[in-house]
Amino acid sequence: MRNTFIIARREYLERVKTRSFIVMTVLIPALMFAVTVVPSLIMMRGSGETKHYVVVASNAGTGELVRDQLNQASQEQGKDSSQSTGMGKRNMPQKLNLVVDVSTDASEASRAALTEKVKQKQLDGAIFATDDALAARKVSFITRDISSFMIQEQVKSGITQAVRSGFLQSKGLTQPEIEAALKPVELEAQTPGGAGNPVAVFFTVFALVMIMYVTVLLYGINVMRAILEEKTSRVMEVMLATARPMEMMAGKILGVGAVGLTQIAIWALTGIVFASLNLVGAGANIKGVLSIKLLIFFGVFFLLGYILYSTLCAAIGAMVNSEQEAQQLQFVVMLPLIVSVVIMSGITQSPNGPTAVWASLFPLTAPLIMFLRIALQPPPEWQIALSIFLMLATAYGLVFLCARIYRVGILMYGKRPTLPEIVKWIKYA
Repeated sequence: MRNTFIIARREYLERVKTRSFIVMTVLIPALMFAVTVVPSLIMMRGSGETKHYVVVASNAGTGELVRDQLNQASQEQGKDSSQSTGMGKRNMPQKLNLVVDVSTDASEASRAALTEKVKQKQLDGAIFATDDALAARKVSFITRDISSFMIQEQVKSGITQAVRSGFLQSKGLTQPEIEAALKPVELEAQTPGGAGNPVAVFFTVFALVMIMYVTVLLYGINVMRAILEEKTSRVMEVMLATARPMEMMAGKILGVGAVGLTQIAIWALTGIVFASLNLVGAGANIKGVLSIKLLIFFGVFFLLGYILYSTLCAAIGAMVNSEQEAQQLQFVVMLPLIVSVVIMSGITQSPNGPTAVWASLFPLTAPLIMFLRIALQPPPEWQIALSIFLMLATAYGLVFLCARIYRVGILMYGKRPTLPEIVKWIKYA
């Protein structure tokens, strides 16, 4: 046991000090920032500015109706954006301020003149809402800022509301009745457990699952490479003078696993800081999604998944003699983990379907799939218990078999062993 902890300590300190560990530890929070804060900043681009538009209509009444609806749509869009992002007050996107003029000159000369003004940046946009265009439900919007989806959505919403209001007015409804009829309904989505917005729940769980996938994949392969490097450099022969093969394999798995847990802890603390400072769009909802129970299950399934795959990777590292041979076999070992990610989209649609149930019970896909089911819609407790039991039993069996392969393979050099030879190693080791 003492040798196991010495080897684990050496593996841990050796990897924590490497440049790749530091880069990955910093890179993931940076990517988290890029995929959460940057899109919000892009969506906020142009908020608080004043845009000058001209509405060209066949008559002044239609033009004024479109203008009023554009201003109203702008106010509602700013309100909806601030509520949906869940940001703090200082990051709240402001509504787009509009200055809208009305013109009844729908001639081709007027259209060309307005288009030239937009081109010369004298106008921000020209909307041609003539009677023919409204009847055809196809309105032209000349603007330089074609990448701002928020502005285009506001213009589209305003014109749509104007068309509906005009139709209702022609049927004899008063303006208050029209406003009451067209007032949107606010939808407050919640999960059955009351965890808040399902969108926030989904993206938070998806982030946890992907962190588990990346770390298990990355550090399982690191175990294989560590064994392969020491085997090719003949360091193994020196280490075997003081430690048994089982102690060496356990020490490497524990040491590299501790590195993974350290990195996850740093990422988790960074995520908590982002959420507490309201730097992420759903920061206000993440606190309601991440329960202590969910974090405990994350740790359990991460450790079980890591033990399963790192044990298999340790056996591969002991069998092969070069990086090329290892790459050919590691894909076969990691295939169940990759399949788990591929079927995740279907699992989210039907967490209790047959595919989800069997994939969450199969030990090599259970670490990701069962955790995903627990986070989205907790399955029966007996399924969770059975999944953990099967993973523990499989891990025990793999450790037993791979330890035998490891014991013989670390001292075997030359060609890659065949399957019958591996069976002999397991039988006689």
